[in-house]
Amino acid sequence: MSVIRFPRPGEDVDTPVVVFVDLQREYVTDGRAHALARREPWWTNCLRLLEFARKEGLPVAHFRQLRREPFFNRATPFADWIDEFRPSPHEMVFERSQPSCYSNDSFSTLLDSLASPHFLLAGLTGESSCLATIFDAHRRGHRTALVADASDSRAMGDYAETVVHGVVSEIAALFGDVVSTSQIVTRLAGKKPSLAG
Repeated sequence: MSVIRFPRPGEDVDTPVVVFVDLQREYVTDGRAHALARREPWWTNCLRLLEFARKEGLPVAHFRQLRREPFFNRATPFADWIDEFRPSPHEMVFERSQPSCYSNDSFSTLLDSLASPHFLLAGLTGESSCLATIFDAHRRGHRTALVADASDSRAMGDYAETVVHGVVSEIAALFGDVVSTSQIVTRLAGKKPSLAG
């Protein structure tokens, strides 16, 4: 069993929690109301980021939304993880019914307990879950970075997914950082956090 030791005051606090949001079958099952039209580049970059985080021993958190309605209902297979993104046993798992990751009290408590709360945000959906989380992080003084090419947004009205996600990235940059998967890999490669176990 691996135990992730987060930085304490005075230590290197540039180790972010890598947060993957809503990588659930609901978004990739054709014909479902919330299904995204495209899988790239977010799919490949999420896999790359997840594999990198695991290799480097970075703390990884997975979020999924569960609701008491036909979509994202625990009783359906669509609320389950996309197989390629299924959490490993030693990774953190959080559930929520509201858009922001901060609506999960355990996640809020975790970040509040860190010396310098900092996390990377990847996954789905930019226009809802990611932005709501970024806004809440900003209000709390927590540092965030949206990994733009490892996340995606749904189409809205006449605006395609690519257009919406471009706007989401611009808004996110007002409240935190916006980075690419390659930038993260370059920046964090070899900077392993302290692990025990």
